Amino acid sequence: MKKITLQMIAEHVGVSKALVSKALANDPAVNNNTREAIWKTAQDMGYRFDKLRKSSLYAKTGNIAVLMPEAYLEDIEYWGKIIRGIDKELSTHDFSMLLSSVNVSVENKGELPSSITEAKVDGALLLGHIPESYMIVLEKKGLPFVLVDSNIQNVEHDHILANNYLGAYSAVQQLIEQGHQNLAFVGDVETAWSFRERERGFAEAIKDHDDAYNIQITYVRGVGVSGKGNYITSEFEEKLRASISEKKVTAFFCANDMLAIESLRFLTEWGFRCPDDFSIVGFDNLSLSEYMIPKLSTVEVPKEDMGSRAVRSVLERIKNPESVTEQVLLATRFIERSSVKKIEPIGAISE
Repeated sequence: MKKITLQMIAEHVGVSKALVSKALANDPAVNNNTREAIWKTAQDMGYRFDKLRKSSLYAKTGNIAVLMPEAYLEDIEYWGKIIRGIDKELSTHDFSMLLSSVNVSVENKGELPSSITEAKVDGALLLGHIPESYMIVLEKKGLPFVLVDSNIQNVEHDHILANNYLGAYSAVQQLIEQGHQNLAFVGDVETAWSFRERERGFAEAIKDHDDAYNIQITYVRGVGVSGKGNYITSEFEEKLRASISEKKVTAFFCANDMLAIESLRFLTEWGFRCPDDFSIVGFDNLSLSEYMIPKLSTVEVPKEDMGSRAVRSVLERIKNPESVTEQVLLATRFIERSSVKKIEPIGAISE
């Protein structure tokens, strides 16, 4: 059988050998129609491709755009691991990642990065607090995209996130089983959908166990996270101090690890000792949580897996744009460390 060469393909299509080489290498500089014509001709002539995406007509560029708030670039512990999962999964499909950050602190009407406006990508992943204006523009362009731990709940689009509700429920259930009847939730739920779901899990766990114990709850506001990063307001210290000094909270469930670390710092400065005077639990399982004194109990979020699953979702969306959208919840896991102490419950109701 005669070997098929680049020159033979070039002559058949009516282009240069150099252009054929660029097209088969998935060079985005090659016109999409020309690239597809070269790919199809090469396939029909029996030319063997090394990579699956080079023979897949649904993948025109082999690139996926990743959009995220600029502040996330400093959060290598959470978003950095999600991006690592994205990059690893893309490489297994021989795709590349084009990362763009967005300054959400300024008014934006959804101006897209050049990687999208110049048609250099086949799809996009939108991380966290990306404004809805970007989604609207992408919808108009018809570019497939998937939300990753987004602050916006939109059932019309695929969304990958952790099961924040069950993660919180499990952690609070553990605190109750350790004898804690006076619990506090720390965090501003309006700043992130994940926080809202974690508070829902907190409240439901208490509701489901309140028949056995007279559980008291407190909400400590004034601290949270946004597309601009973590923040603390002036009211936070006052509410935190009152929760333990006046309301006698014995266990704090915090909306994420950074909030737990800040709460632990303040409480320690005020002379309270963990876990002797109070227990505390975070969420996310950042690496720092294991190096705290005491080591922070937390809920592990499968960050890399979220990135990996998002890639598979967007590639499937590119291939099958009319398929039913998915809302994927990845399982979390409670990790108990030394920041939680068992105490003797007061007023337990005998069965």
